[in-house]
Amino acid sequence: MTTVRSLVRSLLLLACAVLGACAVPMDLPKEFLRLQDSADFRAVTGDDARVWLRRFDDANAATLEFWTQALEHDFRLQRGYELVGKGEVKNRDGQGGRWFECSANVRGERVGYLVAIWVDGTEITVVEFAARAEVFKARVEAVRTALGTVRG
Repeated sequence: MTTVRSLVRSLLLLACAVLGACAVPMDLPKEFLRLQDSADFRAVTGDDARVWLRRFDDANAATLEFWTQALEHDFRLQRGYELVGKGEVKNRDGQGGRWFECSANVRGERVGYLVAIWVDGTEITVVEFAARAEVFKARVEAVRTALGTVRG
């Protein structure tokens, strides 16, 4: 009997580990459809709003300040985006991160872009949200709220 219990317990632990590994890394509004064709978390709406969540390792263990400055620099000075706003955000685990919002004209259309970043030792988590200006304006608050559900 104890062997059966041990086996069941082991299978339950394995199932929890597998399900946890497949868990969606953030909760988005129901209008977003998760795309299954990518190793990264990607989602899209019918009106072409897009969210990407990527995680990568930084062997140099650079700080949150470094990565925030580097990304803002890239968007503003390399890509030509205008900084609209920025602030702090906490993920589901209470870990502090930063966000910034930009806008630019891209191929004749005004586009909004929101970037959020968290640094946990050597692991970097970046969430990007982009859409045409009118779609961005309609969805940005819901996406900003969803940033609080990002799993660390």
